[in-house]
Amino acid sequence: MDRAARILILLENEAYPLDRRVSQIAVTLARDGYDVTVAAPRLGAAAAEEEIDGVHVLRFPAPPQGTSAAAFLREYMSSLRGLRSIARRVERERPPDLVISANPPDFLFLAARAAARRGARLIFDHHDLAPELFEEKFGRRGIFHRALLMAERWSFRKADVVLSTNDSYADVARARGGVAADRIFVVRNAPDPDRIRAVDPDPQLRRGRKHLVAWVGRMSTQEGLETAVGAAAELRRRGRDDVAFVLVGSGSALDGLAEDVRKRGLDDIVAFPGEVEHAAVSRYLSTASICLNVDPHGPLNDRSTMIKVLEYMALGRPIVQTPLEEMVRLCGDATSYARPGDPIDFADRIEELIDDPAKAAALGERAQSRIVEMGLTWPDQVPRLLTAVQTALGTSRK
Repeated sequence: MDRAARILILLENEAYPLDRRVSQIAVTLARDGYDVTVAAPRLGAAAAEEEIDGVHVLRFPAPPQGTSAAAFLREYMSSLRGLRSIARRVERERPPDLVISANPPDFLFLAARAAARRGARLIFDHHDLAPELFEEKFGRRGIFHRALLMAERWSFRKADVVLSTNDSYADVARARGGVAADRIFVVRNAPDPDRIRAVDPDPQLRRGRKHLVAWVGRMSTQEGLETAVGAAAELRRRGRDDVAFVLVGSGSALDGLAEDVRKRGLDDIVAFPGEVEHAAVSRYLSTASICLNVDPHGPLNDRSTMIKVLEYMALGRPIVQTPLEEMVRLCGDATSYARPGDPIDFADRIEELIDDPAKAAALGERAQSRIVEMGLTWPDQVPRLLTAVQTALGTSRK
């Protein structure tokens, strides 16, 4: 091939470049000399087409987000049409050699059928366990759950290579997807020191309080954010007027959380700045005295790597979190653990670290050291990503 290989990345459930994993993958591949296009939903005032850090970005109108199973299906079908329109344009103008499907949902390869028929290679970037995600959101299985299992198996089998975010997801690809071990590459969700870095604290973010407790992520029902709000209410009940909370991000749960905060009279201590750029995330985390992960136990959360926690660790922040199986394995004794879904226990652990700055500092130092020792930064993932792409491009389609 006498030109740079062309890569099309399909993204549905998050905007670009706000999706940190997809953004890291796309920019890394562009810097390595690949011709990279990302197809993603268009939110707010974002341009329909632009170039960001050497990545060509094409956007389709984002449909309304779903809150029921049927609404999610409508959202996905609408998004699939938008992605297919972009994929057809890319196929006409710059036919891709490789298509990367970033789930959820698990059937985005359908948008690039023409490229696949022509012989483009396929990588399934397995971000979420969609069947488990459905079960946690809706508390049931049934026909939609079975359909998601079928879609997952289909993508595993279609893919020339699978990217897994951790070893637990790689196990799913092998056991549930029947993927051969030599086609699975573990490329972790990991903080990029070029994007999330320590900066000078911004006292204004504390809104007149001495301490700031921060959470960053996607606001969905399975995040357990009502526990964070409950912890804020408990600290206020105790007379701790020196603590403010900030919950950074957006998603289907945001409106309900904001209404709960308003009803509890916590508006002055709990802020919702919405989606922010990487530089703002760095400011919030560098200003925070404590960072939170309140995700409840479940078949999805216990197997998942929470990128927010690794970002907290990379910046040396003291962390209070639920003892999820995967995160305990990665974090060990470098964070404080609270009982799942128990706002009083979270308040206890937060208060303990605020009142014992030496212990808080020691936790932060251990967390930062652990990130380095275990190879949990984005530069550590880059060699595996590049090998996965080269492997996919070198495969023969049957």
